[in-house]
Amino acid sequence: MKNHLSRIWTSGGSLLRRFRGDARGNVAVITGLVAIPLFASAGIAIDYARQQSVTAYMQAEADAAALAGAVGGPTAGDQVGVTAAKDHTKSRYGDSIENVSFQGTWLNATDFKVAATAKVPVTIMGAVPGIAKEMDVDIIAVARYSEPVLEYKPPVLTDLDPEAWDYNRIYVYCYDSAKKGNADKGRSQMTAVADNGGTKYTYTMPVCGPKETLSFRLYNVRNMRTTKSKWDKGSAERYNYYTDTVVNDDGSETYSLGYSLLETILCDTSNQCKPVNQGGIIQEGPNRTPKKATSTCSTGKFFYYGWEDRPPEKGGSDRDYNDIRIVLECPTVKASGQNSVRLIK
Repeated sequence: MKNHLSRIWTSGGSLLRRFRGDARGNVAVITGLVAIPLFASAGIAIDYARQQSVTAYMQAEADAAALAGAVGGPTAGDQVGVTAAKDHTKSRYGDSIENVSFQGTWLNATDFKVAATAKVPVTIMGAVPGIAKEMDVDIIAVARYSEPVLEYKPPVLTDLDPEAWDYNRIYVYCYDSAKKGNADKGRSQMTAVADNGGTKYTYTMPVCGPKETLSFRLYNVRNMRTTKSKWDKGSAERYNYYTDTVVNDDGSETYSLGYSLLETILCDTSNQCKPVNQGGIIQEGPNRTPKKATSTCSTGKFFYYGWEDRPPEKGGSDRDYNDIRIVLECPTVKASGQNSVRLIK
């Protein structure tokens, strides 16, 4: 038995030594295994380089289209450069890229945005299981028209509840966030436009210069709507709420009220900025969460502001956001000095 085991051991060892000594099959197997990640890495590098080349070219075209579109402001032929950018890209790359798109839009009265997309089909990478067959290109360019002056018309509507307990007065002013540390806190041209006491106001709308935004001030005197002698007397309980409006890069507005006093809605027409029961889109009823406009106030459209005269967070509010209603036509743009455009994104 012992001799039989010895022979098996000797025979097995001989086979192992022969397999170890014959490297021809091993090299082929190892080479095949190593080649897969090598080819995959090479494919990734080639396809990534192609995608980066397309991205760089389309970014340059989008930048040029944004600058060309912004020249002259919102009333100019802003789509000519956008069309040219798309044509240039398709001419350069032909069928080697797919779904080429260039879209130009005004974010607000001053900023023109070009968004461009395309798909770059992969080459070697496409043979690797689990790898996407195309790579996305996504480009954004934004150019600003001059440092403009924004000209506003008087509000289309100023409706302050004449039966409220509180006396309310609305002001408009221009706000510059860069000057909020000044004595006037960056608020200039403070102009009263309406109240719920029957006062008739004669005024000229503020003209907001470069970097300024039209803003609102609510002056609230508690329980004094019918007591005119107390409207501007220090003995009454008085509050001031300032929007200190800032326009974001996407054209939406941000307010520094500190309370949910305000509902804002962008309307395509002035008739849309009416309550639903009058054929408009403004919701009605108490205990509502106020809407916040997220789109730009572009030339030709209208902006609705619906106020509560007391902060809902402090009680005493029915949250119907119609104590004060203002409808304002979006501003027109007037260049300050020499026209110029510059990329801001």
